[in-house]
Amino acid sequence: MSKTITVLKSARSLRVLTAELLVSGGDERLRLNTQGINKYNCPPTPNETILSFSSSTASTISSENFASLEQYIARLQNDVKKTDELTLYERETERQKTEWRSLLQCSSRTHVLFSPSGTDVHALIAAQLPEKTLIIMVEANETGSGVAKALAHGNNEVEVVSISLRLSNTTPRSMDECDAQVTAQVEKGMTQARHVLLVLVDQSKTGMIAPSPACAMQLKARYGEKLTVLVDACQFRVSAQTLRAYLAQDFMVATTGSKFLSAPSFSAMLFLPEKTVVRSLNNSPNWGLLARMEVALMQYRVFSELSDAKICSIIADFTQVISHYIASSATFSPLPVNELKRDRLIDVTSWDVMPTIFPFILYKNQQPLSRTQTLACYHQLPLQDMPCQIGQPVACGEIEGIEVSALRFCLSSRIIAQAAQSTYHHNQLIYNTLRVFASIEKLVASDLI
Repeated sequence: MSKTITVLKSARSLRVLTAELLVSGGDERLRLNTQGINKYNCPPTPNETILSFSSSTASTISSENFASLEQYIARLQNDVKKTDELTLYERETERQKTEWRSLLQCSSRTHVLFSPSGTDVHALIAAQLPEKTLIIMVEANETGSGVAKALAHGNNEVEVVSISLRLSNTTPRSMDECDAQVTAQVEKGMTQARHVLLVLVDQSKTGMIAPSPACAMQLKARYGEKLTVLVDACQFRVSAQTLRAYLAQDFMVATTGSKFLSAPSFSAMLFLPEKTVVRSLNNSPNWGLLARMEVALMQYRVFSELSDAKICSIIADFTQVISHYIASSATFSPLPVNELKRDRLIDVTSWDVMPTIFPFILYKNQQPLSRTQTLACYHQLPLQDMPCQIGQPVACGEIEGIEVSALRFCLSSRIIAQAAQSTYHHNQLIYNTLRVFASIEKLVASDLI
């Protein structure tokens, strides 16, 4: 590894360098188009004119976090004068991992690996599985289009079985149905003398859990080392208690900082139980990843200072406002989801049993919008007089013979922390919530859709 300083030793202004780091070290999804935004409609610099309720997909960085990140990058530029790049990178990476363990109250022996994206985390795990592994996961619509491919990892002998969370009419399948199908597939893999990787999603794109933690725990107890369980918690809509409970079951847990925590896209982590070892495939410095992870830490520090009662109170208030608006408008129809349950996993419930993703179908003239129309609406929202962002469409079945997708209104840790500052901030965010729904209604009624 060369000790030549590349990224941090820059003649560019601190603001430009910080913005460049936030879109580096990922893949083409971070590439900026001619409008200066990435695939997720997010610029690398703050834009406070955008009302962002899009944390199930991606969020634009806040002015406060960008300014703090600039200060952090400036400190790195100063520190790199005293040491070599690799030493500095390893020191900062270990500092971040130590802080994550501390904030989540994990054991100091809990392993933490960083990776650019959730998809990369899945690929990292798949690369170290035995040949002919059977992989059981939730359908791509509810997890991510690249996850199945990443898990297969170019190995033709790996079989990936997808479990559908919904019937063709958008109705969610019961947890018992999903559990039964998962159990049957695991048993099939065992009779074929194959290693099985079970991917438990908590939570999916529309905010569901599958299979149930109880099902995964029962299968793990039965088959032991023959079964690997990965919890796809890439939305990071789980409490610290829930994350630790999964680790205590000898489950791996994948998270990202770019969803619920609303940090810039491409900041993923893999938490491993104490006895589990996964070899990292790339130890080269990725300063873009480090910068994005620092933003995620900023967000989690603030969120972790809030009491569970305060968080639950804020979520309950927003849920009431959102649910009432959706139910009272002819433009919206809520997409049904299963209740968030983690029976047998954890005794004490916390804020993460409350939905923070609110999926809905759009209607015009009493007819559901098609997937094409819904996508057009999604892309138009940031361009309206009052720019806003919500979660991108999720294909979820058919209604009246029309293939539909659900948009998602999302609460993030940033929104909750802002609402907790004062009554004024709380009321302002609720007001902005109403403004976004009104903007969607106006757009749907226009000739643009």
